[in-house]
Amino acid sequence: MYKLVRKIVVFLSCHILFRVKYENENVLKDIDKCLICPNHSRIFDPFFIYPKVDNMYGMAKSELFKKKFVADFLTYHNIYPVDRNKADASVLKKSIKLIKDNGKIRFLIFPEGKVLKDKSERGIVKNGAVYIAILAKVPIIPIYITARPKYFSRVRVKFGEPIYYDNINTKDKENIAKEAKKLMTKIYELE
Repeated sequence: MYKLVRKIVVFLSCHILFRVKYENENVLKDIDKCLICPNHSRIFDPFFIYPKVDNMYGMAKSELFKKKFVADFLTYHNIYPVDRNKADASVLKKSIKLIKDNGKIRFLIFPEGKVLKDKSERGIVKNGAVYIAILAKVPIIPIYITARPKYFSRVRVKFGEPIYYDNINTKDKENIAKEAKKLMTKIYELE
């Protein structure tokens, strides 16, 4: 049933409520494991990505897991809860373990950590995506999704080139914070 619900929501999101156009999605062709990091301005953003990204996992704010149907739906689709108000080492460990233990996995993280309601707003970037990429030894694929699209308009989803973090020490928090800011800059440069 959850698979059917997802198909319906993806169809509605990508073909009825919005007309989604993809650019440079072939960048994923040769990458089995990676983090997928888009900007986030609509609750539909994950559904815009699903048609082009297979074996996707991710995390979502814990508040979404309060309703049983929603929690079961998200869990079925490899999404698990994260408390955005605290730094939880167990969530980082779980994410890294998932990436390392799966042969082919694309892990979705919104680096700004929330839906941004204003088109011109830029969120405070979190360091988690870069930190996970370093520890799991996987690249990040930046993605730009049209910010705050109006219903029945065109949405552009543009995949950027992979970013590798091979020579960064996880103990260098200042450098990780700089790399996280650079990641957001690269995402918005795809606009």
